[in-house]
Amino acid sequence: MKLIAWDFDGTLVDSRPLIEAGMDHTLKALGQPRSLMAEWLKCVGLPLEEGIRHTFGHLDLEYAVVLKAYRSYAHAEEEHLLRPFPGISELLVELRDRGVRMALATSKRRVPVLRQLALLGWEGTFDPIITPDEVTHGKPHPESLELMQAQTGLPAAEILMVGDTSFDLDMARAAGVPSVAVGHGFATQEALAACGPRAYAPDTAALRDILLAWST
Repeated sequence: MKLIAWDFDGTLVDSRPLIEAGMDHTLKALGQPRSLMAEWLKCVGLPLEEGIRHTFGHLDLEYAVVLKAYRSYAHAEEEHLLRPFPGISELLVELRDRGVRMALATSKRRVPVLRQLALLGWEGTFDPIITPDEVTHGKPHPESLELMQAQTGLPAAEILMVGDTSFDLDMARAAGVPSVAVGHGFATQEALAACGPRAYAPDTAALRDILLAWST
């Protein structure tokens, strides 16, 4: 393994409070029931546009109307709600100090992810950073990892994808990239196991053991 490709939301950071706050605002603005929250959370890991279509597509609402309501929430001002999962910041430092190369494959757009990386003190930790702004097809399509291979010159077998949703793991499988599933995010262990990861880490301590063993 020469490169760890990380997902962001649900893998490195607990973004559930921010995600739920933004959707609460959206549902209230649209006059829709909070029961739609469950459908929205199932879409975490997809690009925003796909998440909106999956959650609201059966309703008599125009996509542009939903997007406007969603973007009217002050996401940037509420990013203090983001928190790294326990032990993640320390793990990133340890991996970096061991010379492990790390990248990011996220469904978050480039501007907010760079802003949030700066907020967390993680600037310079990940290279390359692949977002929906660099690809035509978002997760679970393999394009993000294929672009990562092209930019790094590494074959699929030398990249390890770490993610918390089936979208991450299905992307990895389609790209021929081995994966590790983490259990502190948005999907159940059963759903993740169905995607064929090489290993499952219920928490950061278990993830550390896996990554350090594979990086030596």
